Amino acid sequence: MKVHVNTFANLRDYAPAGKGSFELALADGASLADVFAALRIPATVQAVMLVNGRRADAATQLNSGDEVTLFPPMEGG
Repeated sequence: MKVHVNTFANLRDYAPAGKGSFELALADGASLADVFAALRIPATVQAVMLVNGRRADAATQLNSGDEVTLFPPMEGG
């Protein structure tokens, strides 16, 4: 299956060719943890994860055509 991934800030460093937006092929039944593994994002890197605009966690199952957004946690005021 394919999902569309959007990465921002330091997470863009893990995107193919540094692109912020790209398609990613995954096995059927993949989760957000599989996206992190495919992009080789270390477990120590924190990220806010959205699937189709809704907050998600690493165990969230993905479907073909889903839009995954990854960005660092926001701080400050």
